[in-house]
Amino acid sequence: MTTAPYLLLDTDLHIRGVNPAYLRATGRAHEELTGAFLFDAFPDNPGDTGSTGVRNLTTSLERVLRRGTPHDMGIQRYDIPESRAPGGFRVKAWSPVNSPLTDADGRIVGVLHHVEDITTVYESLRHAGGGSAADGAGQPTALLRGVMLALAFHQRAARMTGPAAPVGLSGAGAGARAGAGAGTSGASAVDLARRDALWHGITHAARQSPPGRGCLAAVCDCAVRELPGADAAVITLHGSGSHGGGSQNVQLAATSLWGQQAEELQWLTGSGPSLAAFATGEPVLVPLLDQPGSSWPLFTDAACRIGAGAAFAYPLSTSTTTVGTLTLYHRGRGLAKPPADAEVFAQIAAAVLLADLEGDIAERARATADRGDINTAIGVLAATQQISTNDALAWLRTVARTKAMPLADFAREVLARRPPEVPS
Repeated sequence: MTTAPYLLLDTDLHIRGVNPAYLRATGRAHEELTGAFLFDAFPDNPGDTGSTGVRNLTTSLERVLRRGTPHDMGIQRYDIPESRAPGGFRVKAWSPVNSPLTDADGRIVGVLHHVEDITTVYESLRHAGGGSAADGAGQPTALLRGVMLALAFHQRAARMTGPAAPVGLSGAGAGARAGAGAGTSGASAVDLARRDALWHGITHAARQSPPGRGCLAAVCDCAVRELPGADAAVITLHGSGSHGGGSQNVQLAATSLWGQQAEELQWLTGSGPSLAAFATGEPVLVPLLDQPGSSWPLFTDAACRIGAGAAFAYPLSTSTTTVGTLTLYHRGRGLAKPPADAEVFAQIAAAVLLADLEGDIAERARATADRGDINTAIGVLAATQQISTNDALAWLRTVARTKAMPLADFAREVLARRPPEVPS
């Protein structure tokens, strides 16, 4: 027996079961939720332009489905539709934990989504502190979160007037066929069906591939296969050295050598849609590259020479920063508009990639920053001490080894000195 709110999801994130406690917490009816795609039933609040609920929950669920381990999301702001006021949303804060469900053979067949409604205490702390109590990037301390959960448990127990709800979830069995869903986002049934098909294609491709580059390559291949007009797809990690070593760009996956070349032209010219999307955190859409008055004349001229007619770059973002881009290239004449569903595809792909590569991306970002700082230190030493770059690198390695320091850390130590101290 449990009074805690639970939701049962299949691997395509359709709702297969829901207990009474969850219905009470969300103010929804059983028939509204069973069979619905999770994010049709609970979309982001359109009135909150900074909302990250869908993105954060998507990333968590995909991590659970790919890794097969539970994920505690901490405290999350996630407003929900107001059933008594169509189009309205209620401010809500939750403490969600997602856990994998497996069959007798150990295969993952779904996710158990457990949430605690901590809105009352969240709002009290937020107003008392004059800001956010805990929004994705700023989680509370373990002690504070424990207090928030304890108060939520107490409030829930005080509201209970009937017997506890059973552990078992009501609703269709895990093997039942998903319906169109009781969407609340206002999209048409055709739009929802297409979005669900994209979701299935991307996640299926990602889950069937090995970790690392295999997942990235699968997502790029899926983009070219699913998006008419996309002849190449490239995922790039962007970064910079922490001591001004210039931008560092690493291609994580590309569907073709031609797409790779189109992306690399931006690095050579220092401008282009991918770099702009990374810098702004917003999609940069160029359906006609050869139109007059381009913001990046060197890039557009070079790209048109290799046959590129259009480029559409989408930022790959975490809850706190943009780490890379997914860019689609069209070969030949330009297009009237971006490929249909490209933005939806990019949003889903970003969540899938971040779920699978969060640690790997962080490691790659550190590696690119390290390389940038090492190269900068070599250049500074060579210029100030009038030695060759080979001699500068040899000196860095020798002294770093003597000090038992990582080469990148010692390079940053050298850069912090003004001027660098190098023995004769």
